[in-house]
Amino acid sequence: MPEANDLVTPYFPVYSTTAGGAAIHILDPTISAIFGGANPVLLPGEAWPRCGVCNSHLIPYIHINVSSPQTPSEFRQKVSVRPEAGHSVLLQVFVCAEDENAVCFQEAIVGADDSACLVRVVQIASPSTNDDAQQAARAEMGEDRFFVHERVITGWTAGRPEVANATNDDDGDEELRINHAPAPGLKLLGSPVRDGDNYSTAREGCTGSSAGNDGDGVAEEEHYEWRCLLQLGTSTEEGAPLCVVGNTWINQCIRHPEVLAMVIGGDW
Repeated sequence: MPEANDLVTPYFPVYSTTAGGAAIHILDPTISAIFGGANPVLLPGEAWPRCGVCNSHLIPYIHINVSSPQTPSEFRQKVSVRPEAGHSVLLQVFVCAEDENAVCFQEAIVGADDSACLVRVVQIASPSTNDDAQQAARAEMGEDRFFVHERVITGWTAGRPEVANATNDDDGDEELRINHAPAPGLKLLGSPVRDGDNYSTAREGCTGSSAGNDGDGVAEEEHYEWRCLLQLGTSTEEGAPLCVVGNTWINQCIRHPEVLAMVIGGDW
């Protein structure tokens, strides 16, 4: 686990200033990510993901092209997926949100239920979008379906280092914690803003397997070694992309980087 005085570097989005025009694809090498929008990348033969609580269509929150040269190398290394030849690696986050209040997503994650969202790493070849599934789902949704306003992220800029274990009040340098407190908003890596005294996740610990001497997977005892991979930037503050009762972020198991978990911290 990170020590109280360890510092980690966050990366903040640099948004495109180009006026809206032709749609841009997530595999465009001049960009790193697409925030929001209404056109998720679906795998061949895959239907548009639905909420496991209310069965509504999930909406895309962010697609990050991990393979893009515009994505920070530290983040690419942390995701730790080597793409197959001719493929790119995407980190995709979908959430259940009928409007900006995202009540279903909020109630589920506060209740330690991650079935109202989808967080995954996939590999896609170009072109590999499932346009038929997109069109069929959009026809069901109707023209007034809520989506997070789309913004193109052309890159990320390193911010002030943040205290890795910002919740440890009993150890470490208090001045350091104040001067390097976690920043709010959308960011890669860094340290998450807890946004209150409460904390909830569907996955408190990880029991992923490690390779044994004969190459077979060996189940490990539950461990709690997580890092913040991506902070979503949700908040009760006006102007947040989704207004829920706290800040949400995605934890990544340090031992098993393929294991990801949605987390919320706040007051409720």
